[in-house]
This record gives sequence, structure tokens and C-alpha cells, in this order.
Amino acid sequence: MKRLVAALAAAVMTVLTAGPAMAAVPVWERIDCTSGTIDVAALDATKEGDFLTLAGRLDCVEVKTGAAFGYAVYEPGFSQGIVYGSHLRPYAPAGVSPFSDRKQVPAGPVDFAICVVTDYLVRIECVRVVWDLLDHELDARPLDTSDPLVDRMVRLVAPDWGPRPVCGTCW
Repeated sequence: MKRLVAALAAAVMTVLTAGPAMAAVPVWERIDCTSGTIDVAALDATKEGDFLTLAGRLDCVEVKTGAAFGYAVYEPGFSQGIVYGSHLRPYAPAGVSPFSDRKQVPAGPVDFAICVVTDYLVRIECVRVVWDLLDHELDARPLDTSDPLVDRMVRLVAPDWGPRPVCGTCW
């Protein structure tokens, strides 16, 4: 009987103290970088679909091994922007840190913003991509970094949970 009570007590303690499995918190090595520009925000249509090109520079260099910046995607109705850890880019080791990326825009009527970000709350510059009802085409417009669409924290999605290179529309 003592063994049964001890076994039951051990089982109850195991159930009560066991917590849910937690995924590893993604690590984003960041530096204090608050200056830069998006010099090009261009849309082009091809037979494969519409593509957005963002190019510019950050006026910062890597002062911490592994430090990186990325693009945050913001959609209306969502509480946070998303940065994919698998798409973070390293800073240049000297001089300014240039960037240039071209990705396909999801098909259909779209309305989202993309900001170059260097931290969870640091947006360098932003662009809003919308379907222009008058011209019946996509338009990329500069967007102030304090606009309510982007004036919120970003969430870093761990590389093992985020899109792989097969996601051609993911920033």
C-alpha cells in the first residue's frame, strides 16, 4: 500500500510541476542603429507576378559580431509586425551597410507595409504597398515611421519556424 501511495504521489507531482514545452527564444543580435534610407521602392509587373524592390543603406556598421537588421512586414488588423529570423541581413564591417532585395508581392488586392528595422521598435524607413483602385495597379508609397500601421513592436520569428527560401513573397 505504501508503494501505491508513493507512486500516486510521484505521478501527481509530475503532472502538477510539468510545464508546457517551450520553443527556444530566437536571438536577434542588434546594434544601436537609427539612421539610413530607402532610396528605391519600385514595383514591376512580370508574367510571373508583381515584384517589389527595396534598396538603400543603413548608416551603421557592425560593431558586434553577428548583429543584423531586417524587414518588418505590417498588415492592417494585426497587433505586431513580423521579422523572419531566416531573412535577417548582416551589417557591413566598415562604411555604410547597403541593402537591396526584390521579392514577389502576394497576388490579389494587397495592403501592407514594410519597414527596414534594426530593433524591435526602431524603424528606419517604411513603404506601404497598396492596390490603387483608380489606376488598377500596385503602388509603393513612402510611409512615415510613426504611422499607426507601423508604429508598433515587431515579433521575431525564429529561423526554424519562419519561411524557408521557398517563400518568394516573404520578407
